[in-house]
Amino acid sequence: MELTEKNKKNFWAKIDKTESCWLWTGSCVKGYGQLNLNGKHEYAHRISWLLAGNTIPEGLFILHTSHSVCGHKNCVNPLHLRTGTQAENNADKITDGTSAKGIKHPHCKLTEKQVKQIKARNTETQKSLGAEFGVRQATINRILNGKNWDWLI
Repeated sequence: MELTEKNKKNFWAKIDKTESCWLWTGSCVKGYGQLNLNGKHEYAHRISWLLAGNTIPEGLFILHTSHSVCGHKNCVNPLHLRTGTQAENNADKITDGTSAKGIKHPHCKLTEKQVKQIKARNTETQKSLGAEFGVRQATINRILNGKNWDWLI
């Protein structure tokens, strides 16, 4: 990604520096800042990382160090960023509690209590459990086979 002087100026115009964070005030997608560079959308935290003189090694991503540092997905302070793999990013989301998993998922229809009840009643038919809990038999199947809600015992 090549950053022109115009791109840099556009980037810095959308930064609100607080005591520790650099908050992105421009366009966001799922809470993450983005900027249009030469007709392509780029994440603001990636741009910040590069402007700080860092590189992004092949196959790695720019991750927020931890939401416990500042708690802002739109923070672009390079001191709050690091390189890492997609697997590390997914693990961070679980640790930080920002993963859209379980009841945090926007399409979730079951509570954790209901899932525990379903798992405890695994000898009943999946069809009857689905009807009782208001979900499809396939949802019950994924729960009982550890494909969904696998972390919940």
